[in-house]
Amino acid sequence: MPTVLRSHGFVVKIFFNDHAPAHVHVLKSGTEVVITLDPVIVLRCWRASRRDVAEARKVVEKNRSILLKAWREVHVDE
Repeated sequence: MPTVLRSHGFVVKIFFNDHAPAHVHVLKSGTEVVITLDPVIVLRCWRASRRDVAEARKVVEKNRSILLKAWREVHVDE
C-alpha cells in the first residue's frame, strides 16, 4: 500500500489489489477516511472527527488529479 501523499498531518494511501471505484485511504492518528476520487465523496470513516473528515476531503479535492494518476499507476489492469 504505497503512500501517495502527506499533507496537513494526513497520510494518503492506495492499496494494491483494491476494488473500484478509484479511491484513497486517508489516515491520521489512528483514524481512517475512505474517499472516492471521481467524484470526491466520503465513503466511510473510522474514529475520525467531523473536522478531520472535512479536512481530509479538502486534501483529496486539492490533490485529486495527482491521486487519480497514482490510482491508475497502481491499478494498471483496470
